[in-house]
Parts: sequence; structure tokens; C-alpha cells
Amino acid sequence: MFASFSSRPAARRPVWPERAAAYGICTVLVIAWTLYAGKDVPWDALHYHLYAGFSALNERLSIDFYPAGSLTYLNPYAHLPLYLMVHAQWPSIAIGVTFACLHSVMLWMTYELARAVSRRGDGTSPAIVVWTAVGLALLNPVLLQEIGSSFTDVTTGTLALGGYVALANAFIGGRLRLVALAGVLLGAAAALKLSNAFLALVPALPLVLGCVATARLRVRTVLIFTVCASGAALFIFAPWAWRLEQAFGNPFFPMLNDVFHPLDTMKGAMRSQTAPHTSAVEALGRLFNAMRDPRFLPPSLVEALARPFEMLRPRRLIHTETMAPDARYAGLLLLCVSALAAVAWRRWHGVKAAMASSDQAFTFLAAAFPIGWVIWLAISGNSRYFLPMACVSAVLLAAGLHRVFADAPRVLAYALAAVFGVQGLLLWQATEFRWGAQPWGGQWVQATIPLHLQTEPYLYLPMDPQSQSFLLPSLAPGSAFLGISTGLTPEGSDGRQTLTLINTNLARLRMLKLVKAIESDGRPVAPAASTFDYPLRRFGLRVDTSDCDYINYRGNPDVVERLGPRSGPRDQVYLYTCRVVSGPSLTEAERERKVVTDLVLDRVEDACPELFPSRRASLRSGAIWRRNYADVVIWVNDDGLVRFADLLRGGGDFVAIGREEDWIRSPQKLTCWRSEGRAHVEFGKG
Repeated sequence: MFASFSSRPAARRPVWPERAAAYGICTVLVIAWTLYAGKDVPWDALHYHLYAGFSALNERLSIDFYPAGSLTYLNPYAHLPLYLMVHAQWPSIAIGVTFACLHSVMLWMTYELARAVSRRGDGTSPAIVVWTAVGLALLNPVLLQEIGSSFTDVTTGTLALGGYVALANAFIGGRLRLVALAGVLLGAAAALKLSNAFLALVPALPLVLGCVATARLRVRTVLIFTVCASGAALFIFAPWAWRLEQAFGNPFFPMLNDVFHPLDTMKGAMRSQTAPHTSAVEALGRLFNAMRDPRFLPPSLVEALARPFEMLRPRRLIHTETMAPDARYAGLLLLCVSALAAVAWRRWHGVKAAMASSDQAFTFLAAAFPIGWVIWLAISGNSRYFLPMACVSAVLLAAGLHRVFADAPRVLAYALAAVFGVQGLLLWQATEFRWGAQPWGGQWVQATIPLHLQTEPYLYLPMDPQSQSFLLPSLAPGSAFLGISTGLTPEGSDGRQTLTLINTNLARLRMLKLVKAIESDGRPVAPAASTFDYPLRRFGLRVDTSDCDYINYRGNPDVVERLGPRSGPRDQVYLYTCRVVSGPSLTEAERERKVVTDLVLDRVEDACPELFPSRRASLRSGAIWRRNYADVVIWVNDDGLVRFADLLRGGGDFVAIGREEDWIRSPQKLTCWRSEGRAHVEFGKG
């Protein structure tokens, strides 16, 4: 595809043999790593990856409702390869190797980008730059974690990185057609995964503007890029948007629903006694805030500036969920200081270097990276969404070191040894490479499902945050999922749809609950009824305990094990499923209690909007009413105490933030902040 990138009239050494060898080496390395690291079926894969591919080819929008929460309705086409391979019953090792081959293309693009920004006058590029860039890209702990798995960050990020390769080569020749190609690739990447629009497409604008010399050509180039990117995104997203429009009257459902259905929004606001929001600008603002992931966002400018060095720490939840220390960004920052010193030294000694086209490409690529970095820290901070720019950083670090120390090869060798040494040491000693590694063998989905559930269709009601929707293709045809655990209530337009599905399928309802305890011999312990009683009674339902069974699949269970002689398997995850029938609704006292707790928790949200976005559904759990957010939770105990906890970094600490009667009497003051990622709340200050 990139054969034209090195075309010039002068005679040159053939590059295709070298390119083919590089591609082959990258692919072999990635396959070898995948086989060594083991099979990985992370939380997201069970929650929505397989279901997304399933829904792309099957009409599910009128059958399921929020089966995997709001993620259900994102563009599913990037997950098609996983579903097609699983549906064809490929062995898991074949699926892993296929993904590895697809993922190796990201290293191919890194190779091409490094060549483009370091190309010499004869069309060749320094091997030390190209292979250093590829090596640093591969030693990204987050990339190593995702290689061979079902995450689409790598596959869609490869398209985005291909767009950067096209733009870097546009500085040499064939500019407009390469800009058009870049627009298509980046637009496709954005359509398949929304984060690529903000973290790859937008930062590419300096390259679009810099690849031509005049203002008139820049206008033309930007227009071509915009049209091609928009056209590609529309071509890929339009079929799914049309299906959403036909099913829900909103092509972006559930996003921007208050814009497309303002009347329902106003009615819901009146019921909850909150001000209705119907402004399109406000809706877009809430959409942007909904995209932000507070788990990894730096809480202050100081911490944002320190993030490259913070990422050196062997600690979880800095820039991804697992432990993934990364020295490359700190190295890039130190390189910037060295480059400034080198420029100052050369100017002091009157040394001037001619600007080659590859130097221009490098300069504008270097301008694109900080734009992506700032946007990333503003809306995400999660390195899984930053993979294209992570490869760009590897290219900048490799090419930058070569430029700064080109006249001092020994210093360059020491610098490269230091970068690879530190990064290698961090990978060796302090990195978690798999969410839950499993040995290769058997099918990708290794589930044991009772025969009657394979032949009798049911409407399943998952009771946990993880939907287990990956089971749907293996259940009886006509089976469906209704995600009542995602905060659905009987009120509002979503509530009407929920009640319609329940009433239509009243004779074939089943709940699905993750087992959290096992006997010492590995047998599952049935969950207590209190863990799913309230969510069902909200809809006038109850469990029929005379018709219960277990579904199990191979995985890494997080369970409490009872004391006794240890025997039986420990690699099985169990799901408890029972028939659900009509039953009692919430009592009047419970409804009144919910109104009171809603008032209290609404006021807590208003006192601390930076930690608690409004308005979440209040859920009953045991003896508390709680509201869950991305990484924190607030709740009201039945004894009247209001509490807060940071679920991920809090170390199990529960913080009291006043009493229920105080919040009912009047809004209280809270001081809320984040420090090193951890959320803090103090009562009585603010």
C-alpha cells in the first residue's frame, strides 16, 4: 500500500525486500509473544466484545435492551473478526495468532513512519532509527498486554497510524492523494472507535497544514482531508446509525437522547424535580463529560506535568488498570531538553543545517504529539486509547535521539542503551501482561450450558455489572438480554421499553447472577436472595427457586473459598440462573424511603460535582442505598449515615460524610479533590 511513499526519479536501492523482511520479523515477534503470554479473555471481552460482533450481523436492537449497558450501542463493526472466528469454531490458538498477525501491522506502520521522518537524500533511512522506533513501540507494556487479545484499540489504532504514515510521506511527493488517503484512514479509525477522533484525527492537523508550502494550498489540503475523513467515517458509521435511528429515533442512542427526545427528558426532569436540559450545547457538553474517564485524569496542572515521570512508577491505575510502568514518555521529555540545548549550542557556534523534507515531517509530527497528549490527559488518561500516539512517541524518541547525537555516536549508543535498559527492566520486573492469562487450548468460549437453556429461549436479566452477554450466541435461538443492572428503572422512555420487554416475555424470564463463593471442593455456593431481590421487585418480579441451574465457563474466578479439604477445579466461573416470575413490587415504605435517599444523594452530588456526576440511579443493596460512578460510590445506610468510598484506590476506607437528617434539613458542604488519582472527600468544609 505504501510502495509509492519512497518513489523518486533517482535510482535507489530496492526497498521492498527490506520492507518485506521487516514486516516478517515484526509478525514473527508478535506471534511469538502471543503464544508465550497466553490466552487472555479480559472483562470487556465477556461484557461486550463478542456480543458487539454478534449484534453487527444479527438484528438485536428490537430484541435486547442495554444487554451490555451503554457500550451495547457503540459502533460494533470493529468486533466482527472476533465473532466470525468464534462462530466458525476456530481453536482459541488460531484466533490468538490471527489477532497477532493483525496487531503486527501496527509495528509495520511504526516502521514506515520512522522511515518517512528520517529519510536521507538517497531515499534510505538509518537502520538504527527505524529499528529503535519499532523496538520502542513493541516494548509498550499496554501494547504487549493487548497483542493477541480481542481489544480493538490496536486494530483501529493501526488505521490511525497508517494515516500518519501517509501524511509524513506527503512531505515528499504525491501530496494531495496521500492527504486524501490519510483522511480516509483516520476517518475510518474514528468511526470504528470514537476515541481515535480526539486522540489521533485531531492531532494530525499540524501534519495536514505543514505538508504544503502556501496558504492557498493549505486551505485546499485541509478541505481534501476533511472531506475524505468525514466521508470515510460516514460510510462506516451510517449503517449502524440508521439501525439506531430506526430502533430508537436517535442515530447516536443513547448519547444526545435529550436532543432527539426533549419531551421525554423534560418529563423525566419534572418527575425528579430537576431542571430540564434541552440545549444542544449543554447536551454536547454533557456528552464530552460522559466521555471523560476520571480514573486516570490528573487532578491538577502539576500532576499533569508530572505524568511522564509518574508513569515510571510500578503501580496500578496510573495510566491503565494494570501495572504498566513506561519510561518512554519521560525519555521523550528529557530528549526535548537535550534538543533545546543542542540547538542553542549549534546557534552559538554558527552551525546551520539545511531543512530536508524528512526534517519537516519530523518537526510537524513533533508538533502533533503534544496536541494529542494534552487532549488525552484532558478526556481520558487511559493508555489503551493512546496506542497510535504511543507509536508516534517511539518514532519521535528514536529519530530525535539520532538527530541530537548524530555527531556523537558513542553518546547515542549510551542513550539508546539507557532507554532500552530502563524500559526492559520495568517490563521484566513490574509489568502485568495479561488480565487473566489462560493456557491455549480448546475453543475461545469454553462454556458449559445446561441442555434446556440451549433449546428453550429466555429473556435473561443479568444482575451484575459484567453482563455475560458473550453467552448469547451459545444460548437457544430467540434468547435475549435485558440489562436491568445498568440502572434501568420502570420510569421514563427506557422504563417503558423495559416493562414492555418484561411483560411480553413474562412466561420466559430468567435472572443471571455471578457466583462469588465456592465450597472447598470447588462446587458453587448459590448467591443469597438479598443480592438480587430488590432489583427484581422494582419491576414486580421474584425468583422461582424451584427452577435454578448453573452455567460455568473457563476463566479466573474471584471468589471466596470456604474452609475444608481442598479439591475440584479452580479455573471455572459459575453463573447462577433461576426462572423469574411475577411477584410483589416495592412496598410503599420502600418507595418513600427511596424518595428520601434520592434527595440526600442528589444533594451530595450537587455538593461535589467533580467526583459525582448527576444524576445516577439509586440502587438498593443489602442495608444501603447506593450510587455507583466510574471509580467511586456514595451510599446511605439504613441507620442514617451517609458514606463515600474510592473503590479502586481507597484501600477499603469508608468515609463518613454526614448524617441523613442533616442533608435532608439543608445541603451540606463538602471539600472534594483528587491526589495521585485517589478521590478524597471531607465533610463540613467547602
